Amino acid sequence: MGADEYLTKPCRKDRLLARVSNILKRYEGRTNLIEGPDFLLDQQTYTLYIHNTSVVLPKNQGKLLVALLSGGDALVTTEQLCIALWGTTEYIDENALQVNLTRLKKTMSGLEMKQRIVAVRGMGYRLETGVAP
Repeated sequence: MGADEYLTKPCRKDRLLARVSNILKRYEGRTNLIEGPDFLLDQQTYTLYIHNTSVVLPKNQGKLLVALLSGGDALVTTEQLCIALWGTTEYIDENALQVNLTRLKKTMSGLEMKQRIVAVRGMGYRLETGVAP
């Protein structure tokens, strides 16, 4: 379930503090975590930590989400998304990108994320923050 440590009850305060300190040292300075308004995303494993749970995203969905989050509020072009997914823009069918984006949208909706992927016709996509359904 994503736990890094556990303690049996009853536990001593000094033991609890030592374990917490150890976990904080492990995660200190980790640059592979992207922090969103209500989640954390690990860029290496595409693990999404949201609503007290963790979900491992499929590789393509994880790559797309990283690319969109890296863009911030700015527009991410179709070419940038293709490069993030496949490393090239050559010989890529637009429908293949649409299929992957649709799957990510469905996953995000199922997780009740506040962010939504919005298409900007003819230009690309961006993440917008709204209220979760």
